[in-house]
Amino acid sequence: MGDQMHVLFVGEDARTRAAVERALSEYAALTVTPLSTAADALDVLSRQTVDCIATEHAADGTDGLQVLRLVRDTDPAVPVVVYEAAGADSIASEAVSLDVTEYVRHGDEADPLAALAEACRDAARSYRAEQDVAMLNDLARNVYERITDGFFALDRDWRFTYLNEAAEEILDVEAEEVIGRNVWDAFPEAVGTEFYTEYHRAMAAQEPVTFREHFQPLEKTFEVRAFPSEDGLSVHFRTVVDGEDAQRSDHLLELTNVLSSDLVESIDVLREDLEATRETAGDSPEIAEALESLDRMEALVNYSIRLASERPTRQTPPET
Repeated sequence: MGDQMHVLFVGEDARTRAAVERALSEYAALTVTPLSTAADALDVLSRQTVDCIATEHAADGTDGLQVLRLVRDTDPAVPVVVYEAAGADSIASEAVSLDVTEYVRHGDEADPLAALAEACRDAARSYRAEQDVAMLNDLARNVYERITDGFFALDRDWRFTYLNEAAEEILDVEAEEVIGRNVWDAFPEAVGTEFYTEYHRAMAAQEPVTFREHFQPLEKTFEVRAFPSEDGLSVHFRTVVDGEDAQRSDHLLELTNVLSSDLVESIDVLREDLEATRETAGDSPEIAEALESLDRMEALVNYSIRLASERPTRQTPPET
C-alpha cells in the first residue's frame, strides 16, 4: 500500500515489547515503535501520523483499558488493538464500550503474537484506506469550490447533499439552510417547470440532460447540465443572458483537467489498495463503505468529464 504502515506498541515489559516488535515486523511487515507508557504513545501520536496503536493488558503490568481510554480521549479515530496477555483478567466488554478496534486473547490463539500482528495489519490497512478516501473526498470538494459556476448534488429523495459557493450565490441561499431539504420544498416554484421535468427524466432514464430555462422567482435564465447516478443527481449550472448561444463553459474544461490529473488516477490506486486489503483481511463495513464511496466518486468524475465534452442536446426558449 505504498508507504510502510506505522504501529505503536505499549507494554511495560521490555521482553514483551521486543517480542511484539519482532512479530509485527516478521508476520505483517509493519514498522513498530515499542513504548513503555501511554504517555509516550500520546506524545508520538501528537507529533506524527500513526496507523494503529496496540497495547498489552497484563496481570502485573500495563493496564490496556487505561491506554485505550487515554488514546480515545486524544484521537477517537485511530485504531487501537488490545492484547490480553496470559493470566490477565478480561477487559473485553469494557474495551468494546470504549470502541476498541480489535481484542486479541493470548489463550484463544495458537500463536497469539501472529494473531496480534494480523489484527494490527488489518486495522492499519482499513484506517489507511479510510484516510485516503477522506482525502480524496476533500480533494473533490476543493475542485468544486474552485469552479466559478454553480454545482449542487441531490440524493435519491431529492434532498440537497452539497452546494458549492457559486451555487449559494446564484440561487441566493445559504448551504446550511437547504442541506437535507427536498429541492422542491426549497424551491416550490420550480415544480411543473422544465427543471422539474428534466431532473425527473434524468433520474428515471439514468441519462444526463441539458437544457435552458428561465426561473421567474430569481429573474434568471439558467443553462443546466444534470447527471444522474444510483445515488442521486449532480447538477452543474450557470446563468446566461437571454439570446446568448448555449456553449460549454470554460470552467468545465478546467474541471476536466483537474479531475483527470488529480482524481482519476488516485481512485484507481485506492481501489487496488482496498481490494488487496479485502483479499487479506476479508470483508468489513469500513472497506465496503470506502469502496462504495469510490464508486460514487468515479461515477461523478465520469459524468463531469462527459459534461465537459458534450454539447447541449436539449434547449427550451427563455420565458418572456
